[in-house]
Amino acid sequence: MSVHRRKLWPALIVTGALTLGTACAGGDSAADDGSVTVEFRWWGSDERHQLTQKAVDAFEAKHENIKVKVQTFDWNSYYDQLTTTMAAGDAPDVFAVEIRRLGELGRAGQLADVGKLVDTSDLNAELLRSGEVDGVLRAVPTGANTFSLMANTKVLDDVGVELPDDSTWSWDDYHALAAEVSGKTGRGVYGTQINFNDAFLQVFAAQHGQSLYEGGKLGVTADTVADWYGTHMDLLGKGAPPADLSSEIDATGVEQSLIATGKGAMGMWWSNQLGALTSGSGANVEMLRMPRSAGARTNGMFLQPTMHWAVAERSDAKEAAAKLVDFLVNDPEAGAILGSDRGLPMNSKVLADVRDGLPETDQKSLAFIEANSKDLTAPRAYPDGAGEIPAMLQRYGEEVIFGRLTAQKAAEAFVKEANGALH
Repeated sequence: MSVHRRKLWPALIVTGALTLGTACAGGDSAADDGSVTVEFRWWGSDERHQLTQKAVDAFEAKHENIKVKVQTFDWNSYYDQLTTTMAAGDAPDVFAVEIRRLGELGRAGQLADVGKLVDTSDLNAELLRSGEVDGVLRAVPTGANTFSLMANTKVLDDVGVELPDDSTWSWDDYHALAAEVSGKTGRGVYGTQINFNDAFLQVFAAQHGQSLYEGGKLGVTADTVADWYGTHMDLLGKGAPPADLSSEIDATGVEQSLIATGKGAMGMWWSNQLGALTSGSGANVEMLRMPRSAGARTNGMFLQPTMHWAVAERSDAKEAAAKLVDFLVNDPEAGAILGSDRGLPMNSKVLADVRDGLPETDQKSLAFIEANSKDLTAPRAYPDGAGEIPAMLQRYGEEVIFGRLTAQKAAEAFVKEANGALH
């Protein structure tokens, strides 16, 4: 799924209700027996819940005086629940936050300065800066990830098409290859699937010398967004399914993607999704560098924190909360348990300890990231309101593929609405 669909945040931020309340957040202070309870919240699949619970169990075994109360949510309800508890002054002590929401929560005073609480000396310095808000480290990245093009080699082999040279290929090459695959199958197997993820736009904008965000607003122009929407139209009914089927597929998760179901040769996904694509398809899946726009000086790819761990500013169990975060990012046992579910470990010592035991797909994604490390920069915290951008991109994208708006009109409307939401 290229963009998670959900309703907008409740109007807590707009009204100012997300600023610090008078109540204390999270777990209880020390109990009569000297133990401390830490409330720990995240979103994700059942598999993620199981892995994280296993890591929590290992943490509690090492810290007998700290009890961890886990709170798990699905993506669609996660931020609505989080902002509601924050407005009530009852945020969890430790919680996951993505980069799209990090800046907003940090500027609202909800996040503690974890630079003073957690040992970050062995963490990747470039990726670590993605957790800074206005120069203060407000969250620690869970791991490294990159957005790339994936290819199911079995589908390509079945139609006699070779993997492209991803060091030189263009968007025209990609579209032609996708159309060739679709044309040769003739049995409901497609070359690729469309993708409205804002990470794709970020890559495309960089190739045009622009940034997704600049000074609290969009940095990408309407003309570039229109060209980006145009790339989707170039694929529809040729290298990708027609609009109705493309929209249906795009609303599903990675497990139902064309690659994972063996019904497509290519698609854009995060590196930590390589395992799901491989196991779902039962085939070899290769990671490829993004195609380039004509004249581009960069491929625009970047190193993304999958998500961040944050400690609530109003937590009355900050010391214990910090120990939990420290364990999750710095302890080899946690690294071995969690693997690449939230991105590859960004602690150099942890990675050295666990890399030989990583699954083959994780080793492949790690090798890809290391081979392209010079080209992968890490983003900084986004402007307030950035969490609403993915749904906007998706909505206007569907207006384009169903012919209700031209790419140019949709791009102009998107830029106007997005800049009205950002601040």
